[in-house]
Amino acid sequence: MKKQQKNQDLRRDIRLLGGILGETLVEQEGQALFELEEKIRKLAIARRRGPKLERSARAEELRAMLSQLTLREVEPVVRAFSVYLQLSNLVEQHHRVRRIRHYALAEQGPAQRGSVREALQTLKTQGVPVERVREALASLQVILTFTAHPSQAARRTVLEKLYRIASQLEKREGFLITPEETARTTRQIREEVTSLWQTDELRRERPSVGDEVKNVLWYVEEVLWDLLPEIPGILAYAFEQAYDEPLGPIRQPVKLHSWVGGDMDGNPLITPEVLEDSIRAHQARGLRRLIADVELLGGALSQSTRHANVSDALTASLQQDERMLPGIALHQGPRTEGEPWRRKMTFVRAKLSATLAAVELRRAGQSMVALPGSYASPAEMVSDLETVVESLQAAHCIHSGASKARALLERVRAAGFHLAELEMRAPAEDARQAWLWLQGQAGPTPGARRFYDCLLKVAQAQCEGGDHACQTLILSMASSADDVLAAWQVASHAKALVDVVPLFELMGALNQAPAVMKTLFLHPSYRAHVEQRGVQEVMIGYSDSSKEVGLLAARAALLEAQTELPKVAFEAGVVLRLFHGRGESVARGGGPSQQAILALPSGSVGGQYKATEQGEALDHKYARPEVARRTLELILGGALIHSLNAQSKPSVESEKEFRAIFRDLAEEGRHVFRCLVWEDPRFPAFFEAVTPIAEISKLPIASRPSKRHSGGMESLRAIPWVFAWTQNRSILPGWYGVGSAFKKVGDTVGGEDKLRQMYLEWPFFRSVLDNIEMVLAKSDIRIASRYAKLAGPAFAPLWSTIRAEHALTVQWVKKIVGSKKLLDGNPTLQRSIRLRNPYVDPMSFLQVELLRRQRQNIPEDSRDAEYDRPLLLTLSGISAGMRNTG
Repeated sequence: MKKQQKNQDLRRDIRLLGGILGETLVEQEGQALFELEEKIRKLAIARRRGPKLERSARAEELRAMLSQLTLREVEPVVRAFSVYLQLSNLVEQHHRVRRIRHYALAEQGPAQRGSVREALQTLKTQGVPVERVREALASLQVILTFTAHPSQAARRTVLEKLYRIASQLEKREGFLITPEETARTTRQIREEVTSLWQTDELRRERPSVGDEVKNVLWYVEEVLWDLLPEIPGILAYAFEQAYDEPLGPIRQPVKLHSWVGGDMDGNPLITPEVLEDSIRAHQARGLRRLIADVELLGGALSQSTRHANVSDALTASLQQDERMLPGIALHQGPRTEGEPWRRKMTFVRAKLSATLAAVELRRAGQSMVALPGSYASPAEMVSDLETVVESLQAAHCIHSGASKARALLERVRAAGFHLAELEMRAPAEDARQAWLWLQGQAGPTPGARRFYDCLLKVAQAQCEGGDHACQTLILSMASSADDVLAAWQVASHAKALVDVVPLFELMGALNQAPAVMKTLFLHPSYRAHVEQRGVQEVMIGYSDSSKEVGLLAARAALLEAQTELPKVAFEAGVVLRLFHGRGESVARGGGPSQQAILALPSGSVGGQYKATEQGEALDHKYARPEVARRTLELILGGALIHSLNAQSKPSVESEKEFRAIFRDLAEEGRHVFRCLVWEDPRFPAFFEAVTPIAEISKLPIASRPSKRHSGGMESLRAIPWVFAWTQNRSILPGWYGVGSAFKKVGDTVGGEDKLRQMYLEWPFFRSVLDNIEMVLAKSDIRIASRYAKLAGPAFAPLWSTIRAEHALTVQWVKKIVGSKKLLDGNPTLQRSIRLRNPYVDPMSFLQVELLRRQRQNIPEDSRDAEYDRPLLLTLSGISAGMRNTG
């Protein structure tokens, strides 16, 4: 597909949806709104074009026009731009699907960048032996943990309408689509856009934990459930293309976990009862999907005893089923006579149905362990499916059902009866207090009692549904070996079999992490526990450290921890899995997945990669099957290349020198960041004045509060911290302190050339710098200056310091990257930001105006509540335009 054609396709879709939205505005609100929206849009475009004086004049004209709008007039204007941006995001995602399909069709052409096909070709080109690749693929494991962290601003009902519009766009791509079908899709898109306009973007109340469970599991049920069984085949095909020999059967490398309903860190709504219901909800939803899969498999396994030999093991298994379920045998006997595999799947379905019924009864409060005929554990279903697979293979049914049966078997082995495996997260302080209480050394605090009672629920769920119910315990803000030992002792007391995973978040904890783990590995009883479990997982947090010391210092601490932890584990003879607590924004560890993996220190993946997927990332990465497949390919490809140590990297001597320079950068960045954020007494008031942080706390996007506990900025979570700076368009956490650090090192003799060399040769530094460049390109310091005026003239010197740091960072990033404009090396993203800015800018201007009116108590209506709704709408709209919140 030529670049010109690709851009034409993109523009065509944007014109289609933009035109339909314009017609909808006229129909629903009248010609006046449409004309006002168009005038605002043209002024916003003019504000970014032409000579500087003209741009300034257009900006002032835009400000003056928007300042004259009444509150009643503001809402439809904000909604018009917000809906357009939602549709624009949808079109860009659809265009990604189009590109993915283009590469898939061009089988003999170059592989798509980042695909597993490219990854396998890279390994072949670098001379990695086929057996090493085969072994790596057989042992590769990727775990993705979905979270409900409060960063998804769009309602589920809005997202579902957008998905239906995307489906209609995909239909228009069909081969030989008729004019009538084209017209029909246009009508259906028009209906959805009209319905979207008539739907309230804002939730009336905060979602419950149950709502969050349903929202997050939607991606599993509707997209990933059917996609995951295809992954081994995708890897096998790419392997055969690269090495010209078959791979053979491999296990499913991707596992899905979830924190939704199990994350107690700062969320008082996660009670033991809520945790218990969340586990059972994951199980009930998984059982329903398994029942559907068994029905499909039973329909496919129509082999007759006339044409296929039945193994003795399958015959014995059927006889046992008939004794256990005589009613099913009597009812289904005539229907499945002579079709043993279909008959077997009938019994499997009946057992699953009984298991589901028992789960539903327990969710309803009836205390019972099992129903007659139900599976006592997933291991029993695994045994049934193993018999089916082995008998199909023995009967030469490899190409007539054995692969489908094996895929189902691998699914149950990987996740048991659960749609996704729930993880429990709790503050380390609660674990310490719980252990003191159980030893009789202190009374039970509320947190300690909740922690212990939740572990009792985990133990109960494991008895009822197997270990896959919940077998991971994350300790937030862990800082010592005693934290981990306390949690392990409490879990043992509750008879819950869990992996205790310390989460090192702040800089001090990250620096101490290797010493903490070394102490734990020398503890005889804990060491025995780890050996029994088979792996020690350690989580490293990207968010709180960045908020504490700035981006560069946080990255330096993370780099050091990720380098040293594998060494400690190797010396102790322990298998280590690093768990990356990444957010969506750059300030919280976000950025392109594969580049992030390939930038990790050598030896830190080792065949196992685990990371969080948070908030709006779920929608960007997993809402459409093709996009979800692309996401998984990027992660799998990066993990495979890194595990085989085939990633690009500098020489040992150069990397040692680069790391020393980066430590100098980090120290200067830390000093500059902390001087502003934590040491300047004016900053807290300035932050509250120049960002809509107070309004963000009112946005009903999650059950979890925006603060861990009462207090000032230190108690504010990293997500609303980044969210606030993203709203005022400065995105300060993603770059502040970077320019000063680059200047200090770059101004030394040969320093600038050395920074350029680091960018070219060291993937870690290149990844950091590319992400900073992206943040700078998305920021708009001129608009941010309008927010700064809300603080008043007393804070002008503070803003001058921030603005100077932004200019310095832009200057040095362009020097090091070697570009005239930001993102010259990524024209696709550069164009996307340029095209969406005229639609984001008016909402930013309006947000500033509304904040000014609210804070100055302008008489139109002095009640804060009157401003809440239009302000919350601007939050949602700007989030759509910036493509991320926190």
